[in-house]
Amino acid sequence: MELSEKHIAFIENSLSLYGVKNIELRDDLLDHICTFIENQDSDDFNKLYQQALQKFGGYTSFQNLQLETNHQKLAKEIITVNKVKFSVGFLVILLLVVSLVFQIMDWPYANAYLLGAIIVSVLVILPAHFYAAYKKSIHKYS
Repeated sequence: MELSEKHIAFIENSLSLYGVKNIELRDDLLDHICTFIENQDSDDFNKLYQQALQKFGGYTSFQNLQLETNHQKLAKEIITVNKVKFSVGFLVILLLVVSLVFQIMDWPYANAYLLGAIIVSVLVILPAHFYAAYKKSIHKYS
């Protein structure tokens, strides 16, 4: 069956109505449904559309896919934030060790390195930690 623009718009609108908000996921589902319908011999769009929905698990399956996509995006974001925290934490430890060596040797700028470590901790690590906790709490209740 050859799909018209009207059919494609109908499928896309129905996916939006049933909770598929992620544009990439919606485009993928639209592509799969259209491909399934176009590969069938029948000319009855409604019948083929219902068959396609059944083949792909129905609208509840689409909502579950949307939820899983959201979980994966959150996990990816949390992993990135944790990598930043780890890298900056390493920098803070390095600054603290340098500050300690400078203090022991009575070299100048020991306090500057200590202050730098504190500033980096307060301005980067703490906000990143609270941001990750905030995103997890929002995702838990949505």
